Amino acid sequence: MKKLLFVLAFTFIGGQAFSQVYIITEKYDGMINDLPSFDSVFVTNPAGTTISYSIPHRVISISAHNAQFSQIINSVISLGYKVISITPPEGVVNNSLPPPYFALRTIYLSVP
Repeated sequence: MKKLLFVLAFTFIGGQAFSQVYIITEKYDGMINDLPSFDSVFVTNPAGTTISYSIPHRVISISAHNAQFSQIINSVISLGYKVISITPPEGVVNNSLPPPYFALRTIYLSVP
């Protein structure tokens, strides 16, 4: 019985913890033959709904890339969320052949 209560409590607490997290994933599209035209950004809200955005590629225009990426992050921060973890841009790299190559960066935001 104690094990069952522990599992139920852990499941409830774990579910509550993740129900308060936004996940923002940025996909840097690779450059092999042609310059890429955009990066992809995926925002997953606490309900599990994901919205995707295409923003200017950082190689093409770093200022336009950063301006749009900042707007996306600030829209979540304005809801009261704070950054709790950021994976490095090199966090996941697809080295499969043939190309494309890409890297992902993920930012986790939670309510304080």
